Amino acid sequence: MASIPEYYAGKSVLITGATGFMGKVLVEKLLRSCPDVKALYILVRPKAGQSMKQRVSDMMKLFEAYSIIFYFLSN
Repeated sequence: MASIPEYYAGKSVLITGATGFMGKVLVEKLLRSCPDVKALYILVRPKAGQSMKQRVSDMMKLFEAYSIIFYFLSN
């Protein structure tokens, strides 16, 4: 049986709900532990007066600011 990084190597992954709590955890985990993943596609919808672009931007800022916390939570 292949490990998770081996399974996702060279594959593209579509993630819905990437701006929610579990979606953010999944995106961070895949980016950190699967370096050979071909692409991550995230499906984002506008919500609560925020555009799709703003929600993705906010999510990326969160990853930059809290990457150490995500690292400790995932171990």
